[in-house]
Amino acid sequence: MDAVVVTFNSAREIERLLACEPLRETFDRVIVVDNGSSDATLDIAHDRGAVVLDRGHNGGFAVGVNVGARTARGDRFAVLNPDIDFVTTDVMDRLERHLEHPAVGVAAPALELPDGELQGSAREVPSPFDLWRRRFWKKSPDEVRIDKPVTVDWVVAACLAIRREAFDAVGGFDERYFLYFEDVDFGVRLRQAGYAIVYDPTIRVLHGHAADSNGPLASWATRQHIRSAYTFYSNHSGYLWPRRSRTPGRAAAVR
Repeated sequence: MDAVVVTFNSAREIERLLACEPLRETFDRVIVVDNGSSDATLDIAHDRGAVVLDRGHNGGFAVGVNVGARTARGDRFAVLNPDIDFVTTDVMDRLERHLEHPAVGVAAPALELPDGELQGSAREVPSPFDLWRRRFWKKSPDEVRIDKPVTVDWVVAACLAIRREAFDAVGGFDERYFLYFEDVDFGVRLRQAGYAIVYDPTIRVLHGHAADSNGPLASWATRQHIRSAYTFYSNHSGYLWPRRSRTPGRAAAVR
């Protein structure tokens, strides 16, 4: 299996990722798609033996994933953030077992944060009110918290095992999203196409999550998050309303 990693000024993160022995032993190739870094990202990726695709400019995360997916070999591939670390070599083997079911398009592990807590990386599709509650009230009603594998609406695209057939069926990631909400949109379209998304919290990887979108309202990341949210709800207006007034996407146990 190949792994696709999208980078932008990610020198420190990509050096750590490519030095992670359990991760390197997992994949046939690590494909680094660089979005115009001005730091040492490209040199490090080359020196560490990655397949490097230098785009020369920043077209966004979704574009980067799609470019990498076209280079990845095989009927399954992984998407990783550059700040992911594996502790064991069996992460992808265990995720791929979920993909053995033809209805499963994506499988994802739990993401462990630097403080040891689990990131809320598996969720129901949020309404704008859910986003408001998350930012200002520190509430996360859309999070899925469970200790066994379940099917969910969507998962954060920091570490995914993807069935190529499912990826191709929905046309990959929607390139109208520069950053944020591309994973929510991907999950919605996968489920509309008849594919399930499995979240398996019995499998864990380390994630150096920065949570930039939770910064000040005037910050670039927050403005980008708002812009992407607008694009998402324009494309999927059925999710504008709180879950009590629409059919909920409840997590279902995987048998």
